[in-house]
Amino acid sequence: MIDNRGDLYNNCWGEILSMGAKMKRVSGVVVDGAARDIDACQEFGFPVYARGTVPLTARGRVMEESFNEVVRVGDVQVRPGDIIVADINGVVAIPAEKLEEVLAAAEEIQKKEEAMVEELRRGVPILEVDQKYGYEAMLKK
Repeated sequence: MIDNRGDLYNNCWGEILSMGAKMKRVSGVVVDGAARDIDACQEFGFPVYARGTVPLTARGRVMEESFNEVVRVGDVQVRPGDIIVADINGVVAIPAEKLEEVLAAAEEIQKKEEAMVEELRRGVPILEVDQKYGYEAMLKK
C-alpha cells in the first residue's frame, strides 16, 4: 500500500519498482495516487492498482518518506500487517485481527448472492428474490 496522497499528476510507481518488488516476493501494489507501466506489470504478472495512470517518471518529483508505517488511504487507515484485497472493482483493507470475522461474513453474503442468481436464472421475479433474501439488509448485523 503506497500513500501518494491521491496525487494523480505525479507517478510514484512503475515497471522497474514492480519487477524489484516481484523479485522480493511482494504479491502486488495498491497506490493512492498515480502509477505508470500498468500494462508492462500485467505482462509479467504483477498486479498494480492505482487511482490513475500518468506517463511521467517519478525521478526528481517523488521521494520516499517512510516505509512499513501506518498510512491513510482515502478515509481508511492501513497498518503494516493488514490484509489488502484488490481487483477491478476496488480495494479493501482488512485489519489483521478482523480477518476471520470478515471472511465469515463475506462467505455468508456470497452464498446468499449465488442463491439469488440461481433463482433469477430459474425465472423468479427480482422483487420476489429481493424480498426473500432481504438484500438491502444483508450487511446489517
